[in-house]
Formats: sequence, C-alpha cells, structure tokens
Amino acid sequence: MRLSTEPITKDSRFWDEVNVLAKEAFPPEEYLPPARLAEMAEADGFDFLALKDGEAFVGFMTVITFENLAYPFFLSIDPSCRSKGYGGRAIETLKAQYPGKKQVVDFEMLDETADNSRQREKRRNFYLRNGYKETGFFLSYLGVEYEVFCMDDDFEPEVFKAMMKTIRVEGFKPKYFWRSDRE
Repeated sequence: MRLSTEPITKDSRFWDEVNVLAKEAFPPEEYLPPARLAEMAEADGFDFLALKDGEAFVGFMTVITFENLAYPFFLSIDPSCRSKGYGGRAIETLKAQYPGKKQVVDFEMLDETADNSRQREKRRNFYLRNGYKETGFFLSYLGVEYEVFCMDDDFEPEVFKAMMKTIRVEGFKPKYFWRSDRE
C-alpha cells in the first residue's frame, strides 16, 4: 500500500517534523535546511513532499524531474517509522507519482573506514531490495563519493549529468567517474 503525499512549504502542518527529521537523517556535509529546500522547490520547480500514512507524518522526499528522470534528491523516514516497510512504500509512491520516468538515486559509496559504514551498507541493500540496479556510475561532491543506481537497465549518464547541473547549491560541483576508472 502506497503512502500519500502532501506538498511541504514553510506553512506546512508538518514543518516542525520535517526540520527535526532533516537534522537527524543527514550528515552535516549533506544537510540542507528545509527552509532552503522549500525555496529551491519553489524556484526550481521540484517537489518537496511529506510522506503520510493516513494523516500521520512518516517522512519526506524531494524529487527532481528532468527529461525522462525522477530523482529523489532527499528521502528520509522518521526514526519511529523505520524498519516497518515505510521506505519500500515510499519507493512505490515515487514510482506511482512519476510514471514513465526512470527512477535514479545516489547514495554514499560503501567505505569500510567511514564512521557510518554500516548505515551505507544498509542503504545500498535497501535500494537493491526495492528494484534499483547498479549502473557502475559514481559521482563525488563536497568531499563525499556516491554510487548511482537506476531502476531501468538503460541508465543515461549524460541525462543524469544534465539534471545535476540544475541543482543550485553552493559548492555543488560534482565530478563523475565509472567503476572501471577506479579499478
């Protein structure tokens, strides 16, 4: 069963929950204040959505659509709702809300020396369980390396790169590489 969504603005009834969750869910180098996300969503036309089960807040996602892509720039489930199937339901909601779009996601690359290495492994496995596939494509920005997954077999790196150019965040200048570049 999919979750329902509701746009998030600074006047949203879930504004406080979104702020608390954003601070908890994202490391400092990835954190963007929800006020900035709301401004970006309005100016750049992407979706900033509360995820709801009935009327209860369970998380949020920001989704950029570009050409044939749907890219969850941020996706987070409230700690009280984790490990209860809400993440998978969020992915189902994403697919249903953006039919015909290739679902592309990036997440911190596996690194056994990272402080959050276990979390990275769990996140990667989550996306694999929910239909995403390895592309062999990676990017790095703000000192962190990310792996890119896509639900479709025909991932288009040039379209992905063009979409990333639409993200206006200070210091966001991704560098791209293939797994084969590192082997």
